[in-house]
Amino acid sequence: MSNFVHQYQRELDRCRQQFESLDLRKEKGYLFKFTTFSASVQNILPEIPIEKHEDLFQKLLLQQVYTSFDQQFLTANDLIQTKGPIRKLVNSRQPNIYCTFHLGSYRLLTTYLYRNGIDVALLVSRGTYQEQGKDIWATIKGLQKKHNLTNSFQILDAEQTSSTLQVIRELRAGTSLVIFLDGVTSTTGVNRQEDKEIQVRFGAQQVWARKGVGFLSYLTKTPIVPVIGYRERNLNNVLSFLDPIVPEADCDRETYCRLSLQHLYDTFWEYLTRYPDQWEGWNYIHKFLDQHELEQQADSNKSQRQHPRKRVAFNQERYSICDLEDAPILFDRRLYVTYEISTDLRDFLLQVGTIEAPEEVLGTEMYLDLLSKQIIA
Repeated sequence: MSNFVHQYQRELDRCRQQFESLDLRKEKGYLFKFTTFSASVQNILPEIPIEKHEDLFQKLLLQQVYTSFDQQFLTANDLIQTKGPIRKLVNSRQPNIYCTFHLGSYRLLTTYLYRNGIDVALLVSRGTYQEQGKDIWATIKGLQKKHNLTNSFQILDAEQTSSTLQVIRELRAGTSLVIFLDGVTSTTGVNRQEDKEIQVRFGAQQVWARKGVGFLSYLTKTPIVPVIGYRERNLNNVLSFLDPIVPEADCDRETYCRLSLQHLYDTFWEYLTRYPDQWEGWNYIHKFLDQHELEQQADSNKSQRQHPRKRVAFNQERYSICDLEDAPILFDRRLYVTYEISTDLRDFLLQVGTIEAPEEVLGTEMYLDLLSKQIIA
């Protein structure tokens, strides 16, 4: 095993060296992706100073390189360290609903369970199914060949109308389910169906979460097993299996859905604050936020501000400027809204702190509009 460990470490080191040879700032879309990432960290985990965001973002990009490598390197499954009652879960041969997040080398959970003889159904978004389905199947077939596995595996489209009935049949037949709670962005947030979603506390915000996990657990009496994956400083992958959540007889379905989801997000939060540079969800968590609540928070912040100083400045806490190929973009870090602006306005905003009479330069109407939107303050 030690030879495999050394080989694995060497391959990760090679990945890191290739990654560090890139000039990330010249990569297409880098600035806009970083700005979105930074806005989410600022809104959800404001304790992290903005000046540390880019270092976190680049560490996340490297983590994504490692994650892709782990999917191709089949021996990575044999090197995983586990915590919690995993042996009891595997040996019981009873189905469970394994709930996890896109933290660390998150793809290893599915293959680890399958590698240990569990019948697995992976529930994913349609986009993931289309983009990653072939790669996932290639890994599964590689494991089948390498370890002579005969247990079943399937990928289910969470956005199919029949998916709920199909999942119920699989759970009752003894198949375990793997769900990424932060994964199906196309049917939540702005596009949510409020009869199927509830809000849960997540850091400094509330996020919309699908209550289907609790519904499936309650209906089929299948335990929910929280699993958090993360990578330690020595690059070892860890899967932490936590105590199962089981429906109690005196708890109604709606209450169970709400309490179980909040418990899952609270558990994840404990790990996220320790490994913020390993969560892919920073790039799309804004899709789970409530736009109306974001606007209310922005208005509240606006009303608390004092009158502008004599010498105004560009409000970098609220806005970022991204120079894209077609035109400069003004990005609202609170509302995740973009505005195309002229190069003249971009230059003005970047220099406004040095201009003696900005209202005269811009004109009163434009000046007051920038003030009202908190673009300058």
